Amino acid sequence: MSLIAEVAADVLSGADPQATGLHPVWSTMVELGWPQVGVDESRGGVGGTLQDLTELVAATAAHGVGVPLVEVSVSRWILGAELETAPLVVTTTDAAAVPWARYASHVVVRPEREPAFLVERGEVEHGENLAGEPRDALRASGATTPLPDAPSHEDVLARLALLNSAALLGAARGAYEHTREHVTRREQFGRPLVALKAVANSLAEMRVHLVATEAAVSRAVRAQNSERALVATAAAKITAARTATSIARTAHQLHGAMGVTREHPLHHVTRKLWAWRDECGTERDWSTRLGRTALASGEAELWDRFTA
Repeated sequence: MSLIAEVAADVLSGADPQATGLHPVWSTMVELGWPQVGVDESRGGVGGTLQDLTELVAATAAHGVGVPLVEVSVSRWILGAELETAPLVVTTTDAAAVPWARYASHVVVRPEREPAFLVERGEVEHGENLAGEPRDALRASGATTPLPDAPSHEDVLARLALLNSAALLGAARGAYEHTREHVTRREQFGRPLVALKAVANSLAEMRVHLVATEAAVSRAVRAQNSERALVATAAAKITAARTATSIARTAHQLHGAMGVTREHPLHHVTRKLWAWRDECGTERDWSTRLGRTALASGEAELWDRFTA
């Protein structure tokens, strides 16, 4: 475990995943500068790397804690200088399901074909995703501030998708650990469940999915700010979404009836896996994008991309 992951585990230890609204641990994260990680100090950040930020996002998700770390960190990356407000980010003008909007005073809008701008939040119609996290409809009516130096729509989308993949990885790790502990401690016919070949195979398959996602996310982090960034991000998002589907299903199968009760902590991570896998673009969306890129690249360049 890296030092960043260890620090995150200390901060999140004992955090109640059942907390509703904006989790109490969020104020601690803000004080520690987590939303500014990966942003240069010269631009109002606290330094660190994008890899550091993905580890914080993954650790938070693994503990089943719902906070707007992804959204606020991307908005800080876009805006640069630290503001007193805590704006969230929207990648298109579709403001039907803005994450955590009810807690923001401003929203960063990064349309696909128009310049980015900062806008006062305006009226909010409360909604939520499958995990019970705020996904609010906005009717922004306040003054707007142009953001001419904002990153492109593609860059913002790629960063959101990469951090979403890291969150999926973290939640998948949480589901795996709950499952591993359950099948190790739970006994049937005088021996632990993991002694059964079918159970051991399923647990091993979960681990394989985790390793594949870890590799894909790591590769996407290394590819940022290069010509391969979008391709690597697409691969990470596709892999993470498939892992989310598979691990959530297997975790509940191995827990049996116990895994579907609200009293058991498993649902705090599996509901996030189901909710997050279709956010920041679905697996199908990113597969289509990756396929079009491959077709446009030509055989030689495609081979280079896969083997570089």
